[in-house]
Amino acid sequence: MCGICGIIHPGNKNYHECEPVVRKMMAGLKHRGPDDSGFYADINCVLGMRRLAIIDLHQGQQPLYNEQRTILAFFNGEIYNYRELKASLEDLGHLFTTNSDTEVLVHLYEEYGVKMLAHLKGMFAFCIYDKSENTYLFARDRFGEKPLFYHVSNEVFSFSSELGSLIENREIPRQLDEEALNYYLKTSLVPEPLTMFKNIKQLPSGHYMLWKNGQVDVRQYYYLSYQVDDRIKTDSDAIDYIKPLLAQAVSRQMVSDVPIGAFLSGGLDSSSLVAIMQRHREKPLKTFTVKFADEKYDESHLAAKVAAHCGTDHQQIEIPNYDFEESMFWQIISHVGQPFRDTSAIPTFFISREIAKHVKVAISGDGGDELFGGYSIFDWYLKIEHLQKWPRAIRRLTKNGIKQLQNLSYFHNSSKIRQAGRAIDTSLLTAADIPISLNEMFTPQDIGNSGLRTAETHGESKYALLKHRPDEFGSWSPLRRIMYYRLRYTLAGNMLVKVDRMSMANSLEVRAPFLDPDLFEATAKLPDRFLIRSGVKKYLLREIMKPTLPDAVFQQSKHGFNIPLHSYQNQNYKRLAQNLLFDENPLPHLFPGSFLENVYNRGIKAKKDNSEISVYRASHQLWMMMQLFGWAKKYEVSQ
Repeated sequence: MCGICGIIHPGNKNYHECEPVVRKMMAGLKHRGPDDSGFYADINCVLGMRRLAIIDLHQGQQPLYNEQRTILAFFNGEIYNYRELKASLEDLGHLFTTNSDTEVLVHLYEEYGVKMLAHLKGMFAFCIYDKSENTYLFARDRFGEKPLFYHVSNEVFSFSSELGSLIENREIPRQLDEEALNYYLKTSLVPEPLTMFKNIKQLPSGHYMLWKNGQVDVRQYYYLSYQVDDRIKTDSDAIDYIKPLLAQAVSRQMVSDVPIGAFLSGGLDSSSLVAIMQRHREKPLKTFTVKFADEKYDESHLAAKVAAHCGTDHQQIEIPNYDFEESMFWQIISHVGQPFRDTSAIPTFFISREIAKHVKVAISGDGGDELFGGYSIFDWYLKIEHLQKWPRAIRRLTKNGIKQLQNLSYFHNSSKIRQAGRAIDTSLLTAADIPISLNEMFTPQDIGNSGLRTAETHGESKYALLKHRPDEFGSWSPLRRIMYYRLRYTLAGNMLVKVDRMSMANSLEVRAPFLDPDLFEATAKLPDRFLIRSGVKKYLLREIMKPTLPDAVFQQSKHGFNIPLHSYQNQNYKRLAQNLLFDENPLPHLFPGSFLENVYNRGIKAKKDNSEISVYRASHQLWMMMQLFGWAKKYEVSQ
């Protein structure tokens, strides 16, 4: 696991002037790789990396070369099947000097070129420099576990694993991207390939990029797809098909030359992985969980039951009383490099910091909901699909009636009225818009009040990135359509961002066995009845794990990893919000004062759901504004 960076400027006789810049970029990645560093420079490029040593601790220094030293690689991530690939390459005559997965990449490229990507099973972002062709190949893994950002200007290409490192290159302008801002407000995230910095892009997951002769060529190599296999008819068929692939996925990701631990929330996903891991170990696996002060959000008692049942060496990390620490707010901005809505980054940071004291690698349950159908939003989406069977005129009349009820004081505190109104509103949208709407934090009316351009006023193309769908999308079931959206955008743009940045901030590598490509492609063939059945989510995973896990795991409702943000708002929080939104706003002309006042007042005062807005949404709208202006202040961003 590492961080990589560099500046490519072909034929630059003054390339030595780039060296101190790349050294600064490397310094900005030290938390991703405190063990070692690597550096390469010639007339065409200056490349660097920081290394967290996991595989081949003593010989895995980068860059690594082919036999003729005409091809070299800088690599961030892990290739879980590197041993099998190495053996096959040796059979083809390739000679290796290390046991590193990075060297496997070099020889795999030498043998197959860009077609090498089809052979990789892992999480990765890498740069391969083919000196004989003066070509650079960049690639990211299928689901976006490892990041890669880049900027192109006047045939100069700069890249890095993190935004904060990339903009150590002061030649890159720091300007707000209004399109990205619109997505951020609408969907709570910045989708690939955008970033909040104008003219800085991220290479999308499942894509590769070639840089040659000053030209960028970005292409997709992996396509998410759902094609039901009708031969899977019974529960036994499905269990026999998926169970060995789940075990294989876990086994693959236990490859390491350093100790491995696991996140354990007590939920089905992490508990399943821990049980499978412990079954293949002689010594107790180290497991870790967070204990929240608020019982509504705490699952530590359940994690303890699972740990005792599986026989792990379990540790509990307490997060006391949600007392806001301003330093944590700035930590999130520093490591994500742009505004970030998901406040579960806070406990993720704390538990990663604790785990890193004991192990270098931890297994996480990320991706389980996306593969097996675990989110409540999936149920919500199916209800919307059912509502769309009502005549449109009836739904419009119902919408108007709900608005009238919302104006009555008697219904002011009714969250059910608000939920019904949102359901009806959503049902009136197109199939492409519904997944976007379900993820929104600011409504179209909110965004209209903000003064920004919106999809509603400037054409449907405004959210075109999120409406790009495979040709077969229309043939998928409603459940598979929402699962595609969550996997393609929410997982890549939020969940995996949080896990990568908060864990690597503490020099901890996190692996997600549920994102094993063979496992995903198998679950993508399952009929829907094996995902959600009679309202029971993750039906098949439950059936697979029932003989292995305690009953309490299956009786518990899903909590997630969110914090009660409204309880987090002490005087320091309010002071920071006041400062960023009003007193020292770094982008004072971006929004009308009335819009910011409304966001601030709702975010601070909301302590109970009502007919207009939930506490969750009100508090997170304010957090999002604070993150936006905090980011602009930290990085001196212009409008």
